[in-house]
Formats: sequence, C-alpha cells, structure tokens
Amino acid sequence: MKRYILLTLTALVLHTGTLFAQSAQPREKSEVEVFMQQVAKGSKSSEIDYAYISTSMFKQLLSQLFTTINEGIEIHGPVEKIFGSTMYMRRFISTGEEGYKILSKAMRPFLEEEEEVMGMELSALNRQDGVVSIIYGNSKNVLVINDNADADNLTAVFIAGMSYEAFMELDKSGLDLGF
Repeated sequence: MKRYILLTLTALVLHTGTLFAQSAQPREKSEVEVFMQQVAKGSKSSEIDYAYISTSMFKQLLSQLFTTINEGIEIHGPVEKIFGSTMYMRRFISTGEEGYKILSKAMRPFLEEEEEVMGMELSALNRQDGVVSIIYGNSKNVLVINDNADADNLTAVFIAGMSYEAFMELDKSGLDLGF
C-alpha cells in the first residue's frame, strides 16, 4: 500500500513540475511585437516622445478608469473581453522635423498602405485635412497610426494583446485613450 501511495505522489510531483515548467515559459513574441520593440530601441531622439505601458500599469489605469467612469460612456460586453488579454502598449509621437523623419522611416512598412504587414491586416484607412489615419490589426494586436506630414507630426500606438474587434468595441464606447 505504501508503494502505491509513494508511486502516486511521485507521479503527481512529476506531473505538477511538468505543468509548472510549461506555464513558466515566456510566450513567443509575434513579428510585429519584435518590430515595435526594435523601433523603440532605434528611435532615440529628443523629438520623439515614447511611452511604454506595461500589463500591470495598464490594468491599474483601467481599474481606476472604470471606478470613475462617466455615465455617458458605455462599453457593450464584458470589460474582460476588451481588456483581458491586453499585454502592453507602446506609443510614439514625433514632436519635430528630425523626430518625424526617424519615426516615419521606422513606420514605413505600415505607411505604404499594404493590405497585410507582419501578419496584421489593413483594417482602416482615412485621409482627412492632410492627416492620414491607418489601423492595422489582427486577433492579437492593434496598431494605430496618425500621420500629419505638414505638421511633422506622426503618432503610432501599438497595443499587444488587444484584438481589432476589441479595439473597435472600445472605439464605439466613446472612451478616448488618447489616439
């Protein structure tokens, strides 16, 4: 009997260790995530404002937001569906001519308006008053770019872990995250 209990405990420990090892492995980054990380490293300029919001910061901001939310904003569907898988956000804003040149060169693959870039589909394209707005998205990530070449202003916001559908739900709600 002791042998069976010992054998069962050993099997349980080995199984639990295997599950822990599998869950502890870092998730593989998509091509666009690696690209945006490289853009962050290569876009060092006093004329580029860069912000990185981590998962924990994102969740903290959202929890504060939803405790003080206005009655006029309504999100259809569970908040977890929209924000639950959000990993992090990277935001780049050019503030001058040099920064605009660096950032537009870095974002060139997306500014060429191809139907698909790095596994992300062109979901929206709008030209209005000299500003080009582009949204690329897929089931895992969203990239929003606003390009105003006349004013040397380019804004790129990349959200890892938010699907295009969740982004559109957020947009319909009227909630403005600054892009």
